[in-house]
Amino acid sequence: MTSKKRILHVTPFFPPAKGGISNAVKNLCMALEYHDNDIHILTTNYSKKVIQYENIKNFTRIKSLYLPGWPYSTLRNFSIPLDLGFKVNKTIKTGNYDLVHVHGHHYPISWIAINSAYKHRIPVVLSLHGMYALNPNVLGGKTIIEDLFNKSIFSHIISKSNIVIGGTEQIKGYAERYGKSTTRFSIVPSGVNTINFRENMVYKKEFRRNYNVSDNKIVILFVGRFEEVKGIIQFSHAAKMLAKYDKNFEIIIVGEGNLSPIIKSITNGMENIKVLDWHSPEKIHEIYIASDIFVLPSKFEALPLAIIEAMNANLFIIYSSVGGVEDILKGYNKKARLPNITPQDIFNEVLKVAFSQLLNEIDSLSVEYANTFDWKRIAHETNRLYDEVRVKTL
Repeated sequence: MTSKKRILHVTPFFPPAKGGISNAVKNLCMALEYHDNDIHILTTNYSKKVIQYENIKNFTRIKSLYLPGWPYSTLRNFSIPLDLGFKVNKTIKTGNYDLVHVHGHHYPISWIAINSAYKHRIPVVLSLHGMYALNPNVLGGKTIIEDLFNKSIFSHIISKSNIVIGGTEQIKGYAERYGKSTTRFSIVPSGVNTINFRENMVYKKEFRRNYNVSDNKIVILFVGRFEEVKGIIQFSHAAKMLAKYDKNFEIIIVGEGNLSPIIKSITNGMENIKVLDWHSPEKIHEIYIASDIFVLPSKFEALPLAIIEAMNANLFIIYSSVGGVEDILKGYNKKARLPNITPQDIFNEVLKVAFSQLLNEIDSLSVEYANTFDWKRIAHETNRLYDEVRVKTL
């Protein structure tokens, strides 16, 4: 089908909110516009500041209440519409949409949108951006509460979705356990603007100068939220150990979050450790290209965008085997798995990798694999699923 589609994207996060879901939805929507789609965004008022994008002009923001981070810090991301869904229902009922694409299954705005679209007989595509996501102190994040949620709310919203998209095989399998045989399940990963990496790899030395890093240094990079779930405390202690061990190591930590004061306290006084604020998606490729080793010591993940960015910068990736990380890295050769998420394990693995022959090699197969995560390709596959849904529901 080639007719213009009117699509409503419902998401708990959108810029200026930080994080993987926010960036993924923004980039997907921008890429989908080129497939002659009329894109509308329905999201929460995460910030009073609104960022406008040239080809995404239609926003509806829902005033929401955010829970305190107790007993789990991840609950800070759990938003509840203050009008209990009135504006969501009205938007879907009166918007004349061909399809509603919902992002994330852990959020009330998503549940309300799916129920509303189902009621008004509008096809639903549900994208899963995670699996277990409650307890940041447990490897994998799984809790009894999450199991109860999956058997009740999650299974309910899957039953009302026409297509459920998982970013990896593991996420797809997770959804299938709680879905019905009549539901269509598909795998479509997240992505990056791969051209930003390909066209700028030659500027590695220039980017290093921008961050005041010498050419002969081995640069170790962390990018992520400063929250317990990301293993940032363990990484910061490992960074301090590495900085003391060898002055030829330069450690760059990029992000922000509730643990920021602790991170800065741990690394305070270490000249070869830099703690930087978030970089814009348009500039983040520079800091990846300037680096050599990327470390992801998370306690749970779904489809971390940082891994895809690190692959496109041809970095050696040291990672914890959680969530869909193994699935993402299956076609990438420059990698090493952490045996455990402790400062000593991170320290030991970085030392092994730092003097590895693979560190600075260009692996053509890995480069080719990394390029498959381009947003144009992701948007093309997503648009194909949209057409599939419309054909079946006509």
